[in-house]
Amino acid sequence: MPSNTGFSKRLREYILQKHGSVNSFCKAVGIKYPAQMTPYLQGKCRPGKKMLERLKNDGADIQWLQSGHLKAYPLAPLSNALAFSRSRMDIDNLFRQVHLNVGGDADRYKPVIEAYAIIDHAERLVDMTGSIETFLGYEPNALSEVRLASLIHPEDYVLVQSSLHRQLPEDDIVTFHSRFKTGDGTYIPVEWCLYIKYKPMSDLREYTMVLRRSGS
Repeated sequence: MPSNTGFSKRLREYILQKHGSVNSFCKAVGIKYPAQMTPYLQGKCRPGKKMLERLKNDGADIQWLQSGHLKAYPLAPLSNALAFSRSRMDIDNLFRQVHLNVGGDADRYKPVIEAYAIIDHAERLVDMTGSIETFLGYEPNALSEVRLASLIHPEDYVLVQSSLHRQLPEDDIVTFHSRFKTGDGTYIPVEWCLYIKYKPMSDLREYTMVLRRSGS
């Protein structure tokens, strides 16, 4: 079922980001046989009360696992922003629209975007309008042609790299929670999404990235 699929992706993301592997997660929470996690990770079912209690005790955000919403952000998932956008102009208009409409109860459900960029097939930032540099505290143009790997904490980039190297379909949207390096060298938690497109008459992929500060 689609709902289970979303849950399973977030569950796998949480396990790999915190523990590095399913085996390590199982050892940490007292699961004797890692194969017990297979139905949950394949989207065939959702964990029951006992498994959810294990995840909660391990520090997992159960609300995010179940719905995709962070506790500190009662907003629509950030991926919704990309679901409505299919070109650079659309992303630019969406970025302006979100900031022009801040305030009011209706905005509680808007996918707040704080920055965005276009990333080429080599994972270089190639189109930014300066928003991501402002967001991360860099000087103007400091991130032009910078590779994505240099901005994400090495531990978090493992999951990102694994996702980007898979055969993802065009128009797919993938969501991550990663630590991004700021201009002063520290890291901040960021929720971000990639929207995947293929260049015309080419097998090279291009990505639109939108970001916002994570509540974790």
